[in-house]
Amino acid sequence: MRKKGNKEVSSIWNCWFSYSLGLMAMLASSPSTLLFSASSSKLLPLSNSSTLRLSFSSSLHSSSLSISSTILSQSSITSKRFSNHATFSINASAAVKKKVLIINTNSGGHAVIGFYFAKELLGAGHSVTILTVGDESSDKMKKPPFNRFSEIVSAGGSTVWGNPADVGSIVGGEAFDVVLDNNGKDLEAVRPVIDWAKSSGAKQFLFISSAGIYKTTDEPPHVEGDAVKADAGHVGVEKYIEETFDSWAIFRPQYMLGSGNNKDCEEWFFDRIVRDRPVLIPGSGLQLTNIAHVRDLSAILTLAVENPDAASHSIFNLVSDRAVTLNGIAKLCAQAAGRPVNIVHYDPKAIGIDAKKAFPFRTVHFYAEPRAAKTKLGWSSTTNLPEDLKERFEEYVKIGRDKKDIKFELDDKILEALKVPVPV
Repeated sequence: MRKKGNKEVSSIWNCWFSYSLGLMAMLASSPSTLLFSASSSKLLPLSNSSTLRLSFSSSLHSSSLSISSTILSQSSITSKRFSNHATFSINASAAVKKKVLIINTNSGGHAVIGFYFAKELLGAGHSVTILTVGDESSDKMKKPPFNRFSEIVSAGGSTVWGNPADVGSIVGGEAFDVVLDNNGKDLEAVRPVIDWAKSSGAKQFLFISSAGIYKTTDEPPHVEGDAVKADAGHVGVEKYIEETFDSWAIFRPQYMLGSGNNKDCEEWFFDRIVRDRPVLIPGSGLQLTNIAHVRDLSAILTLAVENPDAASHSIFNLVSDRAVTLNGIAKLCAQAAGRPVNIVHYDPKAIGIDAKKAFPFRTVHFYAEPRAAKTKLGWSSTTNLPEDLKERFEEYVKIGRDKKDIKFELDDKILEALKVPVPV
């Protein structure tokens, strides 16, 4: 009887082993998971557990197949019957490596997104080419993050320069699975890239838009699906992408920090704090905003590349998951610098000052939440402003900006107009 039971198990094993070989071909194109369960009351009590693992890999795919069986026995004292349950599971997984082209801006705060995104993709085994607007020999390329592009090359990526409208000739006819535009702000700038990506066979198109296109709301935070300004240039781009690609995703960032960022945000506060100057904040300073470390933004983008079905036809707020007040930013920057801070509030309109020129943040509530990234991509934030600002201050001192001669003419004009600080 025991020998017969073993033969039945062996027969099932042989059947599923043969079937598993056919599954190997499926691994290259998609992840698969199958479960087979069989039970037989004809088998006598038997204990048997073994695992067989088959695997193969290539430069573009990393796949594995595992087969396991477990034979469990149960005995019923009252019926004196024995029952065996044999469970076989086959788990197959495939991590498809993508070829990604990043069209990267050469100005503003968004350039650092492309830099971090490229490094994260390369670290995950993807192939990356980053096309930066302009000329490699320009003065802009001597500044961060462009002066650190050697990090991309040393990690196996490619860097090229030129006009995105000529993307096809710049990349030499090379085809890509994914194209990200991190440059254009209107359809005139982005349409040539979208059209080329579609005609060259790109499967997924990603676009860095802006949370600035949301209409002002009395119910912050901004969430995906909130009303946007119809006349915003990014809106036309988003609509054209939706009409052109089957697989697309839109990303709307706010403020960001991180090594390599070339747009003053936290540096504006450091400049005043280390020189014992008042930090002038328009309004009450209680306005809410959002600052994310760029590593979080690149993580969301990478998840979208690796999970195109989950990301498709979606808009993502590319932000951290916590708000901070304008007063809070000043206090956290002072904490990072280990210095006191003197915050002075003022009304820009009352003293005839353009707040956009005098202050690096919007002076109204400007706060979005990353709800879609959490629910659709399973992302979680790692931004920690107190710690991240310490890192930024260390770099601030390292490059000698704390010793740099900086003029504060506009600040002085505001202070002169304020006979007394505006109360909070």
